[in-house]
Amino acid sequence: MKKRILFIIAFVLLAFASCSYKHYTYLRAAEEREAFSPAQQAEYDAFIWRAERKDRDALPSSFRTCQSELRVRSAVSGYDPDFKPSTKGLADLKVSASSDFSAKELDALVAEIRKLHSGPITIVDLRSETHGLLNGDHLSLYGQENWDNMGLTHEQIIENEKQIIHGLVGKEIETGGTSRGGRTTKMQVSTAETEEELCARKGVGYLRLTVLDHCFADPRSIDTFVSFVKDMPEDTWLHIHCQAGMGRTNMFLVFYDFMRNTDVPVKDVVYRHFMQGGNFQLYDGMKENEAEWKIPLAKEKVEMIPLVHEYIKEQKPKGYKVPWSQWKTRFKS
Repeated sequence: MKKRILFIIAFVLLAFASCSYKHYTYLRAAEEREAFSPAQQAEYDAFIWRAERKDRDALPSSFRTCQSELRVRSAVSGYDPDFKPSTKGLADLKVSASSDFSAKELDALVAEIRKLHSGPITIVDLRSETHGLLNGDHLSLYGQENWDNMGLTHEQIIENEKQIIHGLVGKEIETGGTSRGGRTTKMQVSTAETEEELCARKGVGYLRLTVLDHCFADPRSIDTFVSFVKDMPEDTWLHIHCQAGMGRTNMFLVFYDFMRNTDVPVKDVVYRHFMQGGNFQLYDGMKENEAEWKIPLAKEKVEMIPLVHEYIKEQKPKGYKVPWSQWKTRFKS
C-alpha cells in the first residue's frame, strides 16, 4: 500500500514538473519588448498629432455590446467560418467595446449602455500611446507602428501624458495621418483634458492599462486587469477600447470572458468576440503580403492567449492569489 501511495505521489510530481517546464517561444517576449534603449526608442518617436474622433453626437466606430449578434466574418488565416461558437454566458457579460471616442461620443455610448444597464460603468482604456481630448476631439501622438511610448513605464506614460495634454491649451498644433511628410492641418487648442478627466467629468469610472499597439499585453497590464475585475462590484459594466477598437480591445474582451466563463473553451470565446466585431485573436500571421514585423506578434498571441485561459482556470478558484506575471515563470521560454 505504501509503495502504491509513493508511486502515485511520484507520478503527480512528475506530471507537475512536466507541466512546469513546458516550452513557450514567446513566454517573455512582452517584457523584452519593453527593454528598449533610448536609441531604439528614438526610432519610434511621435512625429504628428493624429486626429481620430471628431466631437459629434454619434456612437464611436466599432461600437458593440455583449448582446450584439454574431455574424460570419470575412476570411482570416486561422478562422473557420463554419465553426459555430457557444454563446453560453455571453449576453450576461455586462461589457461593450468600441474605438476611442470624442467627448460627445462618450455621451452617446453611455446613453446606449443605459438601455441595457442601470448600474456603474467603467471605461477600460488600453492605449499606451499619448492621447487626450482637444477641443472635444480625440487626438493622439503618433510615431512609427504607434509605439511612441515604447520602453516607458506605466507611471512615466501617465505623468508625461498629463503634462503634454495640459500644456497644449492656447497653442497651435499640426494634425495629420500616419505618414511622414503627409498633408497636415493646423489646430488651435482652446480646451484640453485627459481621457481620465473626461470620464470623471461625465461621472463614469476609468481604468488605464498601457498596452502596446499590435502586441500581446505586458504582464503588468494583465495583472492589473485581473485584479480589478476580481474586486469590482458585480453590477459594474465595462466598456473596453483601444484606438480602433479592434486588436487590443478584442484581446481584453477575451480575457474578461475567460474570467466570467472559465468553462467555455478558448476557441469559442475568441470566435464569438470576433463575430461581434474587432480582430481575430487566433490569427496566425499568414496573410498574403503581411508586414514581416507583424507575423511574430500574431504568433505570440496564438500561443499566449490560451495560456492566459489556463492561468485563469487554475487561479480563479484560488482567488488569483498568484498573479499572471509570477504564474507564467513556471514555464520555460
